[in-house]
Amino acid sequence: MTADNKQTPSLAPPALETVERSLTTPPSVLTDGTTYDPNDPLMWSWKKKHLVLASVCYMTFMTDFLAGYGVPMIIPQAKEWKLTPADSTRSLSGNTFTQGFGSLMAVPFAGRFGTLPVMFWSTFMTFFMTIACALCPDDWIGFIAIRVVQGFFSTAAQVLGMTVIQDIFFFEEHVRKLGIWGWSILIGPYFGPFLASFIISTQRWRTAFWIVSAFVGLGLILIIFLMDETSFDRTDHRNNPPRPETYWKHKVQTLSGVYGYRAQGKPTLLQGCLEIWKVFIPQDSVFILLYHTNSIVFYHGVTYMWSVGINGSLVLFLVPPPPKGYGFNSVGIGLIYFAPMIGVVLGELWGHFFNDFIQSRSIRKNKGLFEPESRLWAIYFSTAFNAVGLGLLGIGLKNLWTWGIIALLWGAYIWSLMISTVATSAYALDCFPGNSAAASALLNFTRVLHGFLVPFFQNKWANAVGANWSFGTQAIVCVLAFGIIPVVQRYGKRWREKSSLSPDFIIVTKAEQQT
Repeated sequence: MTADNKQTPSLAPPALETVERSLTTPPSVLTDGTTYDPNDPLMWSWKKKHLVLASVCYMTFMTDFLAGYGVPMIIPQAKEWKLTPADSTRSLSGNTFTQGFGSLMAVPFAGRFGTLPVMFWSTFMTFFMTIACALCPDDWIGFIAIRVVQGFFSTAAQVLGMTVIQDIFFFEEHVRKLGIWGWSILIGPYFGPFLASFIISTQRWRTAFWIVSAFVGLGLILIIFLMDETSFDRTDHRNNPPRPETYWKHKVQTLSGVYGYRAQGKPTLLQGCLEIWKVFIPQDSVFILLYHTNSIVFYHGVTYMWSVGINGSLVLFLVPPPPKGYGFNSVGIGLIYFAPMIGVVLGELWGHFFNDFIQSRSIRKNKGLFEPESRLWAIYFSTAFNAVGLGLLGIGLKNLWTWGIIALLWGAYIWSLMISTVATSAYALDCFPGNSAAASALLNFTRVLHGFLVPFFQNKWANAVGANWSFGTQAIVCVLAFGIIPVVQRYGKRWREKSSLSPDFIIVTKAEQQT
């Protein structure tokens, strides 16, 4: 395959370490800190970069925080609207489902107008939909409709986080920043129920939504004052319009999307939609379609989906009094959510160093070349905890083991999920450096699509065959899905070489090799 047929990732030209390579080798991402343009986000100060990252991570956190925030309200809403608890979960499922479609819609708009206006307008709409939840009349269907729209607009940060990290950080920093971003994805769905449980112990559920609207409002303020447009084209400078002279003019133009609209060479909305299609169904080889892109996306979806089911249905196991349950009140439900949150934190701390070790080892072993498939070694460690945590959790719920053991097993499963989420996200970013938003959207869409389905059958399934068999089957599914990983490691390089969207390998600077 010639160089002309390969997708060229974004480059910082003088910062690319020059090494001898054939014309068929694609250039790769890399940098040591020098570019031609001082407006390049890679050249921003450490402080500005991390303020932008903090803003993105906050709204990434809020996406699933808002979805999970409604979990403790299932019981009081069911009583108010005279529903079964299972029917009361429909608002949670609807919110989760539309996150997937919102993530796909964010990609073409971000490609055409920039990441900042998409972040701003989506957060703006999320803010008003959250207020609408508090103002909702005594209408179950109306509340579900509002939560559905809220989920659609709230997901932009989860999709664009990978792109922002790629835009403003150097390659050797990617995996650590992805760990922070992944932490914000995974802790949100547990911190939401944790906080809401304490609020509704003394307040009505509508008051709880008034309180959380302030949290979303804070995110809107962070985006307005701390974020800046991160899109920057290092190969076609038509896509970098002249920066407005004054601060407020620049701020208004970037937030509204006018600045991005002025760029001459950016893809149209239709081309942005086709970008997602190309990543999902590459035209280069049927093998890529069957094994490469979709294999990792599928693995991520089938291992993550059970966490959504547990989050939405565990309350149905905890609330009933003994001997059918644990007799937890709203405060007790809130406290047990410490377990998955601790699992996320420990997973981030472990992955922070282990992923760096894997990356450095791969670079040294390949004499300055990094192969993305090495990222997937982390999943070997997570799979055992994934399967054991799920399987024993089901046995524990069936036999009413002490709640401390239930919390420990839940935390172990989430710990493993944190590790695998970072590994799959980093691998997708390495494989599609020029299409990071599309790759992220597909990961997010698969995650929420699978997760959306589980609450519909989780409780009925457990009641029919027992929690031990239902959770045990989930553990077996995760182990079977793991079989994809060695296949991708063995053949991934070959599939990447056949794809016009992926680099054959990543060239790392000498300075990086010494770190």
